[in-house]
This record gives sequence, structure tokens and C-alpha cells, in this order.
Amino acid sequence: MTHTKRFEGHTALVTGAARGIGAAAARRLAEEGARVVLTDRDGHVVEETAARLREQGFTAQAWQCDVADRTAVEAAVAHTVAAFGTLDVLVNCAARCTPETPLFEDGSDEEWARDLDITLSGPYRCSRAALPHLVASGRGAIVNIGSVNGLQDFGNHAYSAAKAGLGSLTR
Repeated sequence: MTHTKRFEGHTALVTGAARGIGAAAARRLAEEGARVVLTDRDGHVVEETAARLREQGFTAQAWQCDVADRTAVEAAVAHTVAAFGTLDVLVNCAARCTPETPLFEDGSDEEWARDLDITLSGPYRCSRAALPHLVASGRGAIVNIGSVNGLQDFGNHAYSAAKAGLGSLTR
């Protein structure tokens, strides 16, 4: 499939890019000309995903990054800017959704906190680290991947609450 090159000369960082929506977003940006840094907590799988893009002639690098770790996030942003001289697009796709317990009151505080940390605080950390570079590029953009769960709770209460919060953070 041939795409326009809307992102020719742009650099994008995509979180949660080892598989699923994050990998698809990275692929589309690459197809449209962007240099892409794919990040994910799963370093081995994100490297395989980036390698597949490189095999197709795209400029793609992998960087292991847990968005729950501020130092790791800052390192991913610094690597992106060092590698390509700019950061123009941040796609916050990393998320965590713990399978629910049968009863709401049986959920653990630890699972609730971890889902919120990855799904809501992760995009905050990434946006905060990337923002100076996005502004400096003169054309920066942040794309936060939401969910219908942010509009209505279909289960997975922590994930739903985090996605609702992400919608608010985005606005």
C-alpha cells in the first residue's frame, strides 16, 4: 500500500509499540516517511517489531522502556533526540489492563495502582519529557490512545478510570 509521505523528515516516538495498536501506529508513521523509535517494556519483542520495519526499508529503532519509570522515559526521549536530532510526534499507546476479579471489592490496591500508573501516569511522564523537544521542533504533536472504556465502564475498572483520566489529561 502506498501512502503519502506526510511525515517525511519527522521523528516519532511510539510507546507500547511491540505489538497491537502501538506497532500499527509505528508502522503507519514509518510508511508515511517518519523515522520511528518504538518503545516497549518488552525489549526483545519491540526489537523484532522494529527489525521487521527495517527489513521493509523503513527507519525504525527499538528502545526498551517501561513508562512507569521516569528515568527510562527520559532516556528514551534523549535517545530519540540524539539519534535523529528532533522529536516531532509522541504516540502514547502503552497501557495495562489487569483481568478483573469477579467482585469489584475483591480487587487489589496493587493491581489498581499499577494499571493507573502505566495507563495514565505513563503518558503524563512521556509527555512531560517530550514536550520541550516537541515545542522546539515547531510542529510537535502528542497522540494519546484512548478507549471506549474511558467513556463507559465495560469492566476492568482501573483501566476504564485511567482511560477516562487520559481523556481529561488530553483535553
